[in-house]
Amino acid sequence: MAAELPVRKAAAKMLQLLHALDLPQLWSHPGLHFEKLHGMIEPTSNEQLYSLRVSGAARAIACLRQGPILVLVSLHVQHDKAYRK
Repeated sequence: MAAELPVRKAAAKMLQLLHALDLPQLWSHPGLHFEKLHGMIEPTSNEQLYSLRVSGAARAIACLRQGPILVLVSLHVQHDKAYRK
């Protein structure tokens, strides 16, 4: 909620879209750019981390759990900071 209004609106739109997609659609969706972050693991669960586009500048970091369940780990309003360990 601390993010600027346009980022919050983009995040809400992304969440609605994620709710409507199954896993194959998520992998191939052209706007979300769902991609594996090679060498990046969530430290608590040891799950592989992935990146999703929220807006042109903002990215969400997520992991996939069995089910498949997508767990959003963090939201980064600056694209480059999303990929720092």
